[in-house]
Amino acid sequence: MSVRAPGDEDFLESRSAVYRGLVRVEHGLAMLLLVGLFLLIIVQVAARHGFSAPISGTEELARFTFIWFTFTAASFVAARRKHIIVQLYGGGKTGKFVAAIEVFAYAVVIAVSIAMVVGGYLMVQSTWNISSPGTGLPFRYVYSALPIGFALIALHAALNLVLALRYPEQFIGGKEIETAGL
Repeated sequence: MSVRAPGDEDFLESRSAVYRGLVRVEHGLAMLLLVGLFLLIIVQVAARHGFSAPISGTEELARFTFIWFTFTAASFVAARRKHIIVQLYGGGKTGKFVAAIEVFAYAVVIAVSIAMVVGGYLMVQSTWNISSPGTGLPFRYVYSALPIGFALIALHAALNLVLALRYPEQFIGGKEIETAGL
């Protein structure tokens, strides 16, 4: 493995095997959920339109798979720092101002993520004994994606915040607005 700089998307993964494992699990799970979602939709469409015999619950299961995919993929994107950004300042000669903006942005992401973890936990608690009508799957399993996903996003944002504080030089000029974050 080559030496990574703090500005590289996989810098933290190169420094920690545990973190690398977590990101790989997120990536693998997101891929599996996306493939599963695709297959569920194909089966649903084929059964409904090809055989005129829709399978009960496939639409609901596809929706639940999509919920888990969304939060799993969002946490992976946060880990790799590939999230959608709006670059307000190009950097110039100093990276300290841009690093300050990054620190503020990550602090906001952490605060919102923590609020969503709490809200998600309360939602899971309120739906603990309720099951979906089509599949009979308890909603607690479906809605657990929200607090788990946002907890992972908060973790990644906290680690990225530490990187922004520790290595402000990674933000020194050079990035074009069109390719920032890519």
